Order: sequence, then C-alpha cells, then structure tokens
Amino acid sequence: MKKAILTFVAVVMLGGMAFSQISLGGRFYGGLTSGFEASLLYGMGGNNRIEADFGASFGVMTKTYEDLNINGARYTHEGYPSYYVVTATGSYQWTFNIVKGFGWFVGPAAQLGMGSNHDGDFYMRLAVGAQGGVEYKFDFPLQVSLDVRPMLDFIHLANPRSLFDLGVAAGVRYCF
Repeated sequence: MKKAILTFVAVVMLGGMAFSQISLGGRFYGGLTSGFEASLLYGMGGNNRIEADFGASFGVMTKTYEDLNINGARYTHEGYPSYYVVTATGSYQWTFNIVKGFGWFVGPAAQLGMGSNHDGDFYMRLAVGAQGGVEYKFDFPLQVSLDVRPMLDFIHLANPRSLFDLGVAAGVRYCF
C-alpha cells in the first residue's frame, strides 16, 4: 500500500513538472551592486510562475561616501569592493503575453543575504520588494529577459544611509 501511494505521488509530481515550463540560466545585474545570479523559473500553470535566484555580488561605494565614518567604521576602500554579498531571492510572478514570444511580468520578491565588508565585518540582509520586466522566448529553447528589482532593505548590508536598493538585470535561460 505504501509503495502504491508513493508511486502515485511521484507520478503526479513528475507529471505536473512535465506540463509546466522550467527555465534555467543566469541573470547579470548592475545598479547599487553588481553580480551574477543562477536563476530557475518554474511555471505553475496559467500565467503564474516562481523564480528562485542564487547569486554573488559586490558593491563599491562612490566617492561621495569616501569620508563616511559611522561608529568608527569605514565604508570605502579606494580601488576595492566595499562589500561582498551572497543572496537567495525568490519572487512570485504574473506573466502577460504581448505578442507571440514577447511578454512582460511583474510580482513581489523577497531576499535573504549575508556578506562582509573590506574590514571583515559580517552583515545580514533581509529585503522585500518587487520584480518586473520584459522577456522574449525564441522558437528554439532560449529565453532572454530584461528586468528591474527595487528592494526595501530591512537589515542593511553595506550602506547604512540607504533603505532602498535598485538593480537592473539581463537574463538568459534555457527552457526545458
């Protein structure tokens, strides 16, 4: 009986994955930070999908922050990244078709991260926001996208003067 139930659950789960679109690739982004994320899109049927991104980035403060000294901590180091970050981001997206192969998407996003600055101080990051953009799926299994992800940081990672983070990304994914 247990084998029959497990077999049924496995068939339902694999069948559900077979009918939904899965895309795997990467996102290259810039903004207040720059980096790369490995990206997985999982279509849930209809116009809904989930995106999971795992990335690494670095940030370099601009010269306007060179003299910033808060509680004795420096926030820049000339010529070197001011901090390193490893993040996990999830977003729920609604997709809308414009013409065959070309569409747009929008939805809420959340992000967890950890990293350190050039002084070796460890930081955590917790942010919520949104993600939206446009994408094109070719006739062969390739998808390209351009999106923006504004985030509100509840726990500041490297810049204590900013609650807001904005990134623009270009993505390339292989569609299964």
